[in-house]
Formats: sequence, structure tokens, C-alpha cells
Amino acid sequence: MKPEPKKLKDLDDKTINYKVKVKVIHKASPQQSPNKKRFQRLILKDEEGYTMKATLFEKDIERYEEALKRNGEYEISNAAIAPTPAQHASHPSEYQMTINSRARISPLITDFSILEPQYRSIAAIPRAMSEGDDLIDVLGVLLYVDDMKVINQANIREIHITDPSYDRSLMVSVWNDLARNDSELIKTWSPSNVVIGFTALRSTTIKGFSMASTMSSEIIKHPQGTKAETLRTWYVILSV
Repeated sequence: MKPEPKKLKDLDDKTINYKVKVKVIHKASPQQSPNKKRFQRLILKDEEGYTMKATLFEKDIERYEEALKRNGEYEISNAAIAPTPAQHASHPSEYQMTINSRARISPLITDFSILEPQYRSIAAIPRAMSEGDDLIDVLGVLLYVDDMKVINQANIREIHITDPSYDRSLMVSVWNDLARNDSELIKTWSPSNVVIGFTALRSTTIKGFSMASTMSSEIIKHPQGTKAETLRTWYVILSV
């Protein structure tokens, strides 16, 4: 029997023999639970805007590394559905998906360029975002990097960028591993690395309009492509 097309809102622990078309809007870095079990969180979104959390465990993290990419669109069939534990649920009666060898995953796109960062100009970034909104990739000229701080036992570093669409600096707050590791590498400022990219950011209203990293975020220290080269040229012209 062929799997029956469903929407995310229709899936629960009694659903069998189904398929659903989704976009991966969030893909966190792998983590380790207190009992030393590795896991990776994703958020899926269907064409009607409904979202569902999905999880990969242990060897399935590497198994599906290339098969599931942020911004990728897929048809997923027969992955296990179970109630979300209350401490992780956003609302009552929430369900989540576990992706393992039982699931069948087929890509729905052939234009793999959309899996690359989709950089927006700063002026085009929405000032308010809801939970199910796509995360934002942004490219900018690096102005300065603040020292790392610790807030509520979390590491945070504020990085300031700008671009031709914006007449002031934009603050990007990066947290935890990004604050400890990648940000140290970009503190060595030079004309060759003056342009920097960020993926999977969320807009916030902390200290006015700003951006913050999420668990999916990466810092692209040497971004390539037309937009990056245009920014480098803009910076050189301003510096003359």
C-alpha cells in the first residue's frame, strides 16, 4: 500500500503508512545528553506553515548529514511519531518525529544552490519573527568584535557589521560555542577578511533592532560569491 499524503498537523503516534512534504528550517549542531547519548534537533515546516520538531540519534546523525540540509525540501515517509516530552513541548498534545532507518527521505528540489546561505541585505531583514519563520542569513562588513561575556552561565559575544543598505551598525549576538570558538578567529581583522557571513539568525529587539544566533547558526569567515565581492569592493571604495 502506498503511503498516504499528510500534513504535519495530522500526524500523531497512531499515524502509519504516511508521507509528508516538508522544508528543514532549523538544523542544530549535534549535542550530548546527560546520559552521554548524542542527538541532533531539527524543525520541519510544511506548505501550510505547520511545524514539527524532529530528532536524530547517535549514528543516524552522520547517516543523514547529507540527506537532510537546512533549507532543503523533502518528502519524508513513515518516520516514527511520538508525543513530545512535557518539558520540551511548546504546547499540550505536541508530537515529534524521530528520523532513523525506518524513515524514507526523498529530496524535492534539484536546484541545490538554495542550500547555500541565502544572504539578505540588512535593510531587508524583518524586524519581528514568529516561531515558524525561516531563519535569516546575513552578510556584512565587519566593524568590531566585543569581548566575550557570561550571562546566566552562557557565553555571549557581540559582533557589529554593516552594509550599503544600512546607515548604522547591526549587532549580532553569538552564543556559547560560536562565542568561544569561531568569534576568536575573526578578531584578527584585515582587509582580506573584512566581509563576514552569518547563517540561521533570528531578529530580536534587545538593545533595539539586532540579530542573535540560534542552534543552527554558523559564522562564515571567508564568504564567497557575487554579494561578498560586491561588499568587499564597497568597503575598498569607502576606505579610499
